[in-house]
Amino acid sequence: MDDAALIACVLSPRAINALARCGIKTVDQIRSSYPHELLRVHGFGMLSLRAVEAAFFPGERFDPEFGIPMVSRKASMLSEELSRHLRSAPSCDLGDLK
Repeated sequence: MDDAALIACVLSPRAINALARCGIKTVDQIRSSYPHELLRVHGFGMLSLRAVEAAFFPGERFDPEFGIPMVSRKASMLSEELSRHLRSAPSCDLGDLK
């Protein structure tokens, strides 16, 4: 069985298309991208990841920490600082905008 047929048996068309948009079209590319790069692909979620694990990584299970963003810590710190600033800013009365 060729890679395209094998992948079609494992993943949904949506997940296949999402991977193809990122240039991931072979089983070897999927294996080398597991798990972090796969989860960064728009349209490829946890359900698709579980299907990949079942087919290509039997017995393995990646459990990401959803409370930690997959972006850099610097961007996260900026978001936290902005959030603190907005919470401390005085609220405005929408009636003043008329």
